[in-house]
Amino acid sequence: MWSMYNLQSLERTRKILYTYYVVKSLNANMLLRNSYKELLIFLMTARIIAGINKGIFQVEENNDSLQFMKCFTIIPEVYQISYKRTIVIYEDENTLEDNIINVFMDKLIENQMPFMKINTREELLKLSKVYDGTMLIVSYFNNCEETLKVDLSIFYLNFKYIFVIDSYIDEVCIQALEHTLSPVLYYDITFLTRAQNDTYNLATLIPEIDEHSCRVSENAPMKVINTCHNGTLEKTKITDIFPIKTPRNLKKCNFNVGMATLFPYSVLDNKESYKDLDLVNDKIYGADIEYMKIFANIFNATLKMHYIFREEENPYLDFNFLKYLFNGTLDACAGGLYRIYGDVVAYSGIYSGQSVIWTYTVERQIRSWQSLIVKITGLYIFFIFYIIYTALWKLISKYDNRSDSIQDTLIYAWGALMGTSGLQDARCLKQKILNVVYLIMCIHLSSYIGTQLYYYLTIEQPPQTFKTVDELALSDRTPYLRSLTKYFIDDKKHKAFANTSLECDNFKDCERAMLKHKGSTIIIDGQLPPLQAATSVNDEARVLGVPQVILFVYHEMLMRTDHMLVTKFDKITGRLFEAGICHKLYIEAIGITVVDKAKIANENILSNSYSCLVGCQITLRESAGAFYIWIIGCGLSCCVFVIEILLKRKLKSKTT
Repeated sequence: MWSMYNLQSLERTRKILYTYYVVKSLNANMLLRNSYKELLIFLMTARIIAGINKGIFQVEENNDSLQFMKCFTIIPEVYQISYKRTIVIYEDENTLEDNIINVFMDKLIENQMPFMKINTREELLKLSKVYDGTMLIVSYFNNCEETLKVDLSIFYLNFKYIFVIDSYIDEVCIQALEHTLSPVLYYDITFLTRAQNDTYNLATLIPEIDEHSCRVSENAPMKVINTCHNGTLEKTKITDIFPIKTPRNLKKCNFNVGMATLFPYSVLDNKESYKDLDLVNDKIYGADIEYMKIFANIFNATLKMHYIFREEENPYLDFNFLKYLFNGTLDACAGGLYRIYGDVVAYSGIYSGQSVIWTYTVERQIRSWQSLIVKITGLYIFFIFYIIYTALWKLISKYDNRSDSIQDTLIYAWGALMGTSGLQDARCLKQKILNVVYLIMCIHLSSYIGTQLYYYLTIEQPPQTFKTVDELALSDRTPYLRSLTKYFIDDKKHKAFANTSLECDNFKDCERAMLKHKGSTIIIDGQLPPLQAATSVNDEARVLGVPQVILFVYHEMLMRTDHMLVTKFDKITGRLFEAGICHKLYIEAIGITVVDKAKIANENILSNSYSCLVGCQITLRESAGAFYIWIIGCGLSCCVFVIEILLKRKLKSKTT
């Protein structure tokens, strides 16, 4: 009968053979080709460092060993959850007993974590050359002194390292580690060390700033970043095991930022009077200035903002300010910049976006009697019934052998229709019924005309609006654009429309020309609310934007590629954007009251305008048109009267 130990060994052998079969089936091609990019590699080694003498770790069935193994295996679990790739185990022969590897492999199989196993350092080196992804390398040490002999040539920036030290470490050893590992300060190296019987600490070297030189200190302090208690990590994110190696406290050192101008991100009054690198801390304002203040506050830095020239209408025209990033004069640049400078700079990630749109002037139509006639479009129906009534009356009269004049019928029917006279006397039941229904129609006509008159005198319709650029191009609105920047997209329709434009100097000049000549122009949508608020009349907008977007642009801030804050810069920007703080600062930079006023003005111009709010009173002033018609009629009558007198005199002179 086999012992329990033999049964466990058999099961372990079965698992190892299964793993070996999987590895063999993948063959060496899997290890040497780009298929490594499909793997997240976990490398466990007791020695990948040449010339280190390590003791043999004995797995004992006691509480300390169990707690150690729990903490030992929880880290690759978190790592595998974060990346969800296959794990490759590297076992350096001659260093660890098989039971360490076996226990660890059992744990991986138990958690259904796929893995591979390689046995030689040469394979590891080949792997590091062909694989450009992330590897997790775990090394075991009996004590702190062994780690001081580490070979620094084994470290790679894209690898992550866990050094397990199965002992308590003192301050002297910590200082020695800080000095030894200073050349690889920015590499992802984390130490798992004993703290108490059932607690392990995760610590790493975090760079710090020297407040006197404002440079990174040569010896970075080791800081505890996480703890493993009872086999459970206090923090379970991958960033809580391998934190970003960025100084978190600049200790009031200067953070120099170049600020370009673009409303509402960065605004500088009289910017023409400034030259590059002029200090503008107290003179510049906008959303990007608030972003930079947040960054400076997070990093405990002294913010220094310097003016840099950048062409607002066409940012592709000027890249000159980038030299200040390259030579270290500036740490970052902001002010409504774009991702158009290639890989020579680092980007913050998207924090805002704007639409490029066409805008045009609008105004309500001037009230006129011509517009009243246009509004009363249904009158022809009543005239059709007028003709039908006359024809039926004549037909009935003919059927009853009565001789009614067609002229009298037309005159009486017209008088009734206009509400100025009665109808002819009905001589039979058929004509009485016809008169009743015709009078009902005449009453409706009077109501219809009265309603249209009231509507005309009290309500003004919205102006003509355009939903697409094509509609605007077919209108009588003349575009005003700057010839140097108007062909910013390669589109035939856009170019054809832009070719019809008249010249202007810049955004502001184009806006003034558009308002003066009732034309159109192109602006960024962030400039539309202030323009609408400033030009509104009686709380009605005089400028509207075309809903169809020409182009949508994203804004990003720039940073020197080798700057130590690049990673943090990107991370903080993403958090601000996701939290809605960037949008909030954007609205505040435009002006909350300005945005509200523009919104109200925009809604008012697109709705009917009422000359009175409650119970409109129609006075003689509103009815002046009727008096004008009366006067014109009297004048025409007098003219006809004079012509008749002259014609009679002429006839008399001829007869005599």
